[in-house]
Amino acid sequence: MVRLQEFVIDDLRRTVTEKELSFLNLSGRKSYYSQGIYGQEITVAVVDTGVSPHPELQGRLLNGKSFVDYTARTWDDNGHGTHVAGTIAGRNVGIAPRAYILPIKVLDGEGSGSVKNLVAGLNWINEYNSKSRNKVSIVNMSLSVDTDLSNEEKESLHQAVKDLVHNNIAVIVSAGNTGKEEIRYPAAFDEVICVGAVDIKQKRALFSTMGDHIDVCQVGVEVISAWHQGGYAKMSGTSMSTPIVSGIAALLAAKYKAAFNQNITEDYLWKSIKLNTKDLGIKGADREYGTGFCTLQPLELKVLLQNNSPYFKINGQVYKAEQKVSINEGRFWLPGDIFANASGAYLSFADQDIIEFNY
Repeated sequence: MVRLQEFVIDDLRRTVTEKELSFLNLSGRKSYYSQGIYGQEITVAVVDTGVSPHPELQGRLLNGKSFVDYTARTWDDNGHGTHVAGTIAGRNVGIAPRAYILPIKVLDGEGSGSVKNLVAGLNWINEYNSKSRNKVSIVNMSLSVDTDLSNEEKESLHQAVKDLVHNNIAVIVSAGNTGKEEIRYPAAFDEVICVGAVDIKQKRALFSTMGDHIDVCQVGVEVISAWHQGGYAKMSGTSMSTPIVSGIAALLAAKYKAAFNQNITEDYLWKSIKLNTKDLGIKGADREYGTGFCTLQPLELKVLLQNNSPYFKINGQVYKAEQKVSINEGRFWLPGDIFANASGAYLSFADQDIIEFNY
């Protein structure tokens, strides 16, 4: 049986603020936006509960396919798939806001499905690529298979993954939410990119499954994204950290295509994702964080200020302070929260006299 990674819905709301989405900036997405890279011309397949139309995805939701037996539509009757898609490519809540989403519905409204349908959905992606101009470069699977799957089911799923990778499609999957060291599939297959979860302070989420198969990690706690019935929802799980990495992959793929006028290879994308990390935990790769926190944030920041103007630039991106910047003998005032959000840093107040920035 295929199941969603367990998740928690904290609340539902009609609108969302930029401050609530500041965790997305830890991905380094704005460093690519400043270069004109937004995930354009890249297609990400979301293998999940389907994806419902949402303003966040307007004009970029492609015609996918359903592999459940009760509907031919790929609309989401659970909420999980739309939330995942929004994190990848939402206009406001996503990492790559100009990427296309191809919905592959393999799970029902309860978040369950068969290995047979999952394999059929993965195999269909290769068929889709043989006919479509919007070829899939990345597959997001925020799901796992029960550990009691048969050898035949395991082999068929593994072969479907290998076929995708052989055809230069990166397969990015969630680690699981067992909170312990455990082998789960497809997370444990060598060919996939397995994503664990951390909180906003970049500490391992207690629910995140551990093991040698963890490649990278990203924020998976209280992630706000699109909801299938409209509005937005806050959810937690490795299901939520995985699409952030898929969005980062879409930005990497878009930059590669802009630079070389060709699609990125799966091997190059896999290496790029693992190289674009900040080491966490023990030095080097480990069972909790993999090679580390996946981010495109540059190590160097270029800040441009102008005296008596509320506008300033960080790495070419324009921001506006609540009051004008004052420069006096080389000293200046700049709001710490704006700088933190713009730079992808985490800002914490130890006490009234100490402020800590973590990159």
